[in-house]
Amino acid sequence: IDLESSSVLDLFSGTGSFGLECLSRKAKHVSFVENYKGILPILKKNLSNLKTINNYSIIEKNILIDTGFLEKKGKFDIIYLDPPFKEKKINTILNNLSKFKTLKPDGIIIIHRHKKERDKFPDNFKIIEEKKYGISKIIFGKFI
Repeated sequence: IDLESSSVLDLFSGTGSFGLECLSRKAKHVSFVENYKGILPILKKNLSNLKTINNYSIIEKNILIDTGFLEKKGKFDIIYLDPPFKEKKINTILNNLSKFKTLKPDGIIIIHRHKKERDKFPDNFKIIEEKKYGISKIIFGKFI
């Protein structure tokens, strides 16, 4: 994936570290999705510090409850999914991403989870690679 021509969806953005890194590497556009009121001011401050970079949007929605924005938002080359480790509804999130065709056909989904977590994935989600780092695992996948 050529990051410079990529649209990125950063779900459960938190402070925005993944999306900020994509912007620093000249991603075409990053959509940050976060609904936790305690972290939103930090995310907004981090983005405002970019000054001359404005190819991003902040979506204050709960991906588990309000999925309508997925249909309207368009297609993404990269979807980064970094829910809290205690979140168990990964399957639901992936089903919604598939249902709304949120990922471009040649796109990739990157999931950050605790290395001991055993998530159930939809049948149409194919794991391409999985890496473990400390207490984390990073799963690279796509829809088939």
